[in-house]
Amino acid sequence: MVAVLCLALLVLSGCSATLSGNTTVWHSSTAEGGGTQSNQPIVQTPRGTLKQYVNDTYKRNYETFYEVDDVSLTFVSENTKNNVYTATVLMRVVKTLKYETVDELPFIRGALSALGLQTYPYSQAEEQKVQLIKQKNKDLPASKVTNVVTYLDRTYDELTRYIGKSYDSYLFMYVTAPLTASLTIDSNSLKVLVEQPQYQRIELKDFKPLPAQTMYDLGKQSMQRVLNGTSVPMKKTYYDPWKVVQYADKYTSNATTMCPGTTIANDKSKWNNQQWPYYDFLCSTDCADFASQALNYAGLPVEPGKWQRLKDSSNGWAWTSSSGLRRYLLQQKKVARSVKSWEIRAGGIMMADKGHTMIVVRNDTIEILTDAHTNDRYHEPVLPQDNWYYLNSW
Repeated sequence: MVAVLCLALLVLSGCSATLSGNTTVWHSSTAEGGGTQSNQPIVQTPRGTLKQYVNDTYKRNYETFYEVDDVSLTFVSENTKNNVYTATVLMRVVKTLKYETVDELPFIRGALSALGLQTYPYSQAEEQKVQLIKQKNKDLPASKVTNVVTYLDRTYDELTRYIGKSYDSYLFMYVTAPLTASLTIDSNSLKVLVEQPQYQRIELKDFKPLPAQTMYDLGKQSMQRVLNGTSVPMKKTYYDPWKVVQYADKYTSNATTMCPGTTIANDKSKWNNQQWPYYDFLCSTDCADFASQALNYAGLPVEPGKWQRLKDSSNGWAWTSSSGLRRYLLQQKKVARSVKSWEIRAGGIMMADKGHTMIVVRNDTIEILTDAHTNDRYHEPVLPQDNWYYLNSW
């Protein structure tokens, strides 16, 4: 973790950064190639080769589950020094789930299989849903039937919002390839790394969803955790998860400018400076601060001295520290619950093991999107890790 994170007031514990490159942005929206006369062979430029490679690789990884409507690249930086092509690129993808109903999603099929069901009557009255669960699970106590219905209703409430609707996601990619004598690159020599939290980078060819069978198995495990009482939905919600998403989407961006003296991406013009004023020491240490702002907007009230921006030092900086915020939500206020990575829902909070806090804005059971500060990120897909922390609002 970079030393710059140990800033004034110990405001935050361990947020991460990965972006490098200059701040000039070029957009690539059309195929590029050489050769202006029809009788000459087309020579693909590095950009053209890269765009083709990214498009083909991404679709190969995702088209099992999505209709990939568009893949476009914005070039943040490019260089051809020492016969090596390098680039920092922001990829935007627009895609739509291929499934026509929530019941068809592999994760949900697995969850329903644990109940002996193939479909769930989400739109029907609660009595009908309770009777169906009882009919298929005769020995299940009434309290656990209630937990099952609550779990399925809240899960379906999110997933029905995604069926048939396209959405966008963004990935920063870091590219290297040797240049040929003709100043082109060979797709076989391309190395394209995808940004992930805490300085991690994953090759694009390996950045893909879990297999459908694994999703099915995880859905079954998730329902079994509800049935055996390991994972019990909260009886009430203390804040609106969709307002968390709304706030997060409004006040972040895919920034390419840097906090002074750091490699941490930040665009403070996109922050909610009117309500939560910008301070220099928050420039590169504000991931938990951003999450706290969203939770407050969603209905969680400020608690003086306990959960209050820069005034809760006696409570472990609960507003601006990842560990402090986690302790406050789970143990002190008990307004969130800890879940497995594959159970996190929109409006939930993901915290990497070294302290970086991210807001989950979408989980369609195949891909998890996050918004965050430190770096400022909007709709960034993240591959979760088992040693991270996952907090749901229900």
